[in-house]
Amino acid sequence: MLKNLKNELENSIRKAVDLEEIVIVFSRPPDFKLGDIATPLSFELAKKLKKNPMQIAKDIVDTIILPEGIERAENSGGYINFFFDRKYFSKKTVMTIINENDSYGKGEEKKEKVMVEYSQPNTHKSFHIGHLRNVCLGDALANIMEFSGYPTVKANYIGDVGAHVAKCLWGYMKFYNGVVPEKNRGEFLGKVYSEADNKLKKSEDYQEEYKVVLKNLYEEDKRTMDVWRMTREWSLEEFNRIYKELGVNFDIFFYESEVKDEGTKIAKELLDKGVAKNKDGAVIVDLKEYGLDEFVILRSDGTALYSTKDLALAEKKFQDFKIDLSLYVVGSEQKFYFKQLFKTLELMGFSQAKRCYHLSYELVMLEEGKMSSREGNVVLYSELKDVVKKEALKQVRERNISNAESISEIVTLGALKYSMMKDNNKRIIFNWKKALDFEGDTAPYIQYAHARASSILKKIAVFTSEFEIDELNEKEYKLVSLLSELPEIVEKASIDYRPDYVSNYVYDVAKCFNEFYHECHVINAESNKEFRASLVKATKIVLHNALALLGIKAPEEM
Repeated sequence: MLKNLKNELENSIRKAVDLEEIVIVFSRPPDFKLGDIATPLSFELAKKLKKNPMQIAKDIVDTIILPEGIERAENSGGYINFFFDRKYFSKKTVMTIINENDSYGKGEEKKEKVMVEYSQPNTHKSFHIGHLRNVCLGDALANIMEFSGYPTVKANYIGDVGAHVAKCLWGYMKFYNGVVPEKNRGEFLGKVYSEADNKLKKSEDYQEEYKVVLKNLYEEDKRTMDVWRMTREWSLEEFNRIYKELGVNFDIFFYESEVKDEGTKIAKELLDKGVAKNKDGAVIVDLKEYGLDEFVILRSDGTALYSTKDLALAEKKFQDFKIDLSLYVVGSEQKFYFKQLFKTLELMGFSQAKRCYHLSYELVMLEEGKMSSREGNVVLYSELKDVVKKEALKQVRERNISNAESISEIVTLGALKYSMMKDNNKRIIFNWKKALDFEGDTAPYIQYAHARASSILKKIAVFTSEFEIDELNEKEYKLVSLLSELPEIVEKASIDYRPDYVSNYVYDVAKCFNEFYHECHVINAESNKEFRASLVKATKIVLHNALALLGIKAPEEM
């Protein structure tokens, strides 16, 4: 409804100024007393028309034919403020939300095919809360792109070869050869990796042994490969269990082991074509003229790097999957690397290179500092989840909910996911108590608002979406206005690749709904009873849809 009104208003403004090629930007005034939407267009036109912006604004207000649903326009210091017909706008908005239900906020179908690559854990390491942030951001971004209308492929690129794997294999074969843990095998490998890395720092003899294992891994020595396949499967089993628990599904899995040979071939082809050159035996792409230094794509000993494999993976995405837009969700420490990668893809002749985007994010921190798999200074996802689940179960049981176990699971996962959705440019110092706060900017607070809306609707004997509106108070209208913004929030999040737009928005909706709930009777309302009931239902739909984009369930009771 809001978007349609803006589109109609844009057309009316263009006719009023007799200019088709103008960009009209609308914003929300700080107070409804100043209007529902406003535009600074007069200031932009003043430069083009060489006229006073106040006069331009006055002329537009005097001549514009307002579309249905907009009550009046005012000139305010050169800004043009538009006031909606509140009853018309509220009725149309609420009825649209109820009629569209799960589809409310969805964008029109688009032609561009998008691949979102996220999670990307390394086998032979533990899955910790740093990995959790990647999964949550990536899954939310993929959901948002898909909901916005893009054909979307969810991809996971797993690091199952390389130095870290060789270290773990060396440690396993050296100290645990033949040991098969009964459970938590992935976590076991994480401990072996950390222990191996620490031991290798203290012994040159161990270093020599490790180098042999690394060489055997690249040359696919039979014994080494047998151990690699067995332990790799342990890691993949753990990852899949965690993904299932988080409700995350991937359309395609890529593995470093499957693209390393093709990447080596590409590096040599680039050398032959003159795109790359030889430097001290290594293959590099000289990007100095672009301010990107030298990009090494093959080691001097002929072994593959991350870059080697990423070139092959990108080629596979573009050629085999026909991807138009490729989004990489990877930590901010790799910003420069991805600039080098994208420029190299451009030099390789891929037009899609300019449509590659690195969604970087800052790390999850402990009070002690950065987590490191090598040092073993990590909070495992499984350990953290157990702690949060225990507290969530306690809080849910205090509310005398019958299905406390299942509700506490929903609350736990919601708390973990939502806490990872904060501004991706900021580091997170994770605090599980704050994440589980039922009164703060948290998933449980939002989930509780949804449960409260569900409870109200259950108590209404007969619900009808047919209603008329008497006078609207500020709490009612503020909530309607906020609900009307979901389609634009989703669209903006898909353009800027920012899941936190949705998380911030859904919190604002929950907060606004709670203010409405405390001041406006619904079941025992003396006026606007049917409208308020419909407004509660519309709120429930918006909360549900926004939380679903974040991969968070909306419980019916809490």
